[in-house]
Amino acid sequence: MNRPTMKRSIAWRITLVLTCLTSLAVCLAAALTWLVYVHIQNRMIDDLVQTEARRLVVRVSRFGDEWTRSFERDMGPSMYAWGESPRHRADALPAELRPLPVGLHSLDRGTSTWHVAVADAMDGRLYVLYDSIVIEQPLRDFSRALIAIVIACTVLAMLISHAAARWLITPLNVLTERLTRWVPGASMAPAPHGNEADRLMAVFNRVQDQVDASIADQREFSANLHHEIRTPLTVIRSDAELILDNSVRDPESRRARLRRIVRSVEEIDQSLESTWSLAHARFEDQARIGLHACVDDIVENLRLEADQAGLTLVNAVRPDHAAMLSQHALMTVMRNIIRNAIAHAAPATLVIESLPGGLQFTDSGPGIAAAELPSIFERYFSNRRADRRLDDQARAAGPAAPVNQAGLGLAIAKRVCSMQAWQLDVVSPVNDGRGTRFTLSFGENAA
Repeated sequence: MNRPTMKRSIAWRITLVLTCLTSLAVCLAAALTWLVYVHIQNRMIDDLVQTEARRLVVRVSRFGDEWTRSFERDMGPSMYAWGESPRHRADALPAELRPLPVGLHSLDRGTSTWHVAVADAMDGRLYVLYDSIVIEQPLRDFSRALIAIVIACTVLAMLISHAAARWLITPLNVLTERLTRWVPGASMAPAPHGNEADRLMAVFNRVQDQVDASIADQREFSANLHHEIRTPLTVIRSDAELILDNSVRDPESRRARLRRIVRSVEEIDQSLESTWSLAHARFEDQARIGLHACVDDIVENLRLEADQAGLTLVNAVRPDHAAMLSQHALMTVMRNIIRNAIAHAAPATLVIESLPGGLQFTDSGPGIAAAELPSIFERYFSNRRADRRLDDQARAAGPAAPVNQAGLGLAIAKRVCSMQAWQLDVVSPVNDGRGTRFTLSFGENAA
């Protein structure tokens, strides 16, 4: 089975390219230096043997025009000279030198090179030889020094290239981090090997997914809102027309229709208020706030509605409980959770308590059926629950408290939590088959 190809990070690629280019430049410079050094060395040796051959020719020619005996001389480290004629042979002259014509020659001897200058002298020839064996070791030392310089420069280039690569991709990483914070949805899994391009692409995909989901969400939201508002408007119009036409003469029937008109207006008002709150809220005012005081504020604001429905609100949040939050977002979530309890749990008691990194809302109401629990955060789902509740109350001939039937409260609370990267969970029942508990977790960033 073929393994998936591992994508290298941009920083790794920049480091590799800069290191390779630097190493290539250093290697080229070292190779050229070595060639120039060898060339200059060979030129110096050739000049040396040629100059020495000319000097010896002039010197031996002062004694006549013919060789009277062979000439052999050791002229220093690795440098030798021979002179001979057909009648007087130099016994120590290497045999491979005699066939060489007049001029400069280089003979490869494996471990060294012979630099030979051949010149006519009297009635024979003069040979000057320089064996490069004495300079081979310095040449090897020089080669090793060049190799060490190349390796050191390569390592240094790698370190510098790595630092340069990190500096070059800093704007890309900053952009990725900003987009990640801007889209505070599900946490992004790190790309393999820290691939910057894959991380940025993942963030862009998340942004695109959220934009697509938001467009579809708003279309569905608008369609549902249109339906929810159109229904009570139809009720208002029909009842108002009947009253205007004096078709309803019984005072009790007229009052019932007027009460239905008032409830329909309240339903429209709640729907519009919830929609406006979700559409225009920005929730950017993060600060360290005391949660006990926030709960006090929301309890005071909703106490009248709660009292009318028979819901007792208890603020059991610790006085010292504080967190770094958007107060507007927190108030929106708490308001909708408490209003949901007013609509569906009352008459009951709702206790708001502190949790490590969050809050807990527990009511003593009838609870939520297990079949309904997975759909509790859907838009307008509470409409059906409220309708069933009112029907039960009507059958029991009991008074029904005015409730918010817009069905958007928990959907808005869940949406705000998603925007803030909070977690909102629900459990029901919680005690002896009754009660509902909402748990709001703020996450680590709010600590």
